[in-house]
Amino acid sequence: MAWVKGPSADYDDWAELVDDPWWRWDNVKQVLNKLEDFRPGCPAGMEKYAKATPGAHGKDGPIAVQFPLVWQDLIVHCLEASEQAGHVLNADNNDGDPVGFAVAQFSVGDGVRVTSANAFLGLSQRRALTNLTIVPEILCSRVLFSDNKASSIELIPSKLSASLGGAVRVAVSQEVILAAGTFQSAQLLLLSGIGPRADLEALSIPVVGDLPGVGQRIRDHSAFACEYIMSPEIAGHNQLLSSPTLLEAAQKEYALSKSGPMSVFGASAALIFPRLKAVLSSPEFAEVDKSTQALLEKPTRPSTEIWMHSGPLFYTGPCPTDASVLVIEGLNQNCLSEGSLKLRSRDPYDLPLVDPRYLTHPLDKRVAVETLREILGLSRTDALSKIIQTPLLAPEGDSESHLEDFIRENLTQGFHSMGTCVMGRGEDPRRVVNNQFEVVGVKGLRVADMSVCPILTCNHTQVNAYLIGLRCAEVVVKEAQGTQSRAKL
Repeated sequence: MAWVKGPSADYDDWAELVDDPWWRWDNVKQVLNKLEDFRPGCPAGMEKYAKATPGAHGKDGPIAVQFPLVWQDLIVHCLEASEQAGHVLNADNNDGDPVGFAVAQFSVGDGVRVTSANAFLGLSQRRALTNLTIVPEILCSRVLFSDNKASSIELIPSKLSASLGGAVRVAVSQEVILAAGTFQSAQLLLLSGIGPRADLEALSIPVVGDLPGVGQRIRDHSAFACEYIMSPEIAGHNQLLSSPTLLEAAQKEYALSKSGPMSVFGASAALIFPRLKAVLSSPEFAEVDKSTQALLEKPTRPSTEIWMHSGPLFYTGPCPTDASVLVIEGLNQNCLSEGSLKLRSRDPYDLPLVDPRYLTHPLDKRVAVETLREILGLSRTDALSKIIQTPLLAPEGDSESHLEDFIRENLTQGFHSMGTCVMGRGEDPRRVVNNQFEVVGVKGLRVADMSVCPILTCNHTQVNAYLIGLRCAEVVVKEAQGTQSRAKL
């Protein structure tokens, strides 16, 4: 639900990397404004923390966006701690400059999460779209080609519905657009014979297109968190979930009015996008090439991201059922490490092998260590130390080795994976799609999802996914209109 657009610099760099000015921030912000139905508001007395920048938001779009109208008890403590730790207030971190501390904005309307399904494919919309067929419980297993053009797709029942029957082929009249996500779109291309030749031949998959970039360049905001038991009078969702009485009351209130604790926990948070001097002045930073340094030094690009909210999140050990838990989560930004994906077999039910290779680049490790230092500094401010009773998940000490050990033991994915079918310029040997989303070397096949992102954006990636879908739809419609115009001539 986090609606975080990220820095203007990311989109300007995206435009340059794919040779398409559509992605420049000056254009993207207008597209996002049309997408938004921004609803200003916040708890009384908190207005200084939640103030929309004029012109930075839209109204009456399909995606409701808002500051939380009701905040978790811990949010004000986290905002005060951020200021005490030396960060500057950013009352609207969605105006192209996210740097500073802020109250998070969420894609929530009337107490309900907004998704692409309920925003674009509600019942009334599905009834109006007579050219749309949604087939549930089905898996696309491969795209088949004739003379290098996508000619049909093969569909099989999902694994849970395998008793429904065998494979079915659906003929393609114009083209196929894959939108299966970072991991499955790459898996589908590989199963269809598009990818690194040696890998395909090792599994006896006929090579349709030798594209070395398929399954490569996976990037993510690798994450970890420090977690603390707080004073019990500061309500946390762990208290709610462990109490049948409180939970039943909260469920009834939510069912009746979409309000109460179930509309607050998970839908409010404080966050910081800091620029860390310890990263930008580090030996690891000095070792990267000058062009990468220039990207990371752009003033709107943060060094890392820190979220503060109720937990537990990653902690899985023993915890008092009535405990109120504070989570301070780090999501490493600008990661230079790249992972990869390979098929296990030719079986479409067989999940691919993914090697994320988190923190294999020295600068990524430095970002993680300095992010952890920043988290520990926040926990020791007056605002948080007075409400923290005991650490639940934290390093054993402050030394570099203690910090590295903690990160190594607790690092996980940030659920912002992108790459595997990266969009790029014609001279980029690792590109998989061009800026029209067309798969290089074949015809009648596009990819439009997070797998095409050419840059690890400093944001939360549902924003990217909407932009990718909108841009691809725009390209397809324009081409179709051009074809119709030529046919009339």
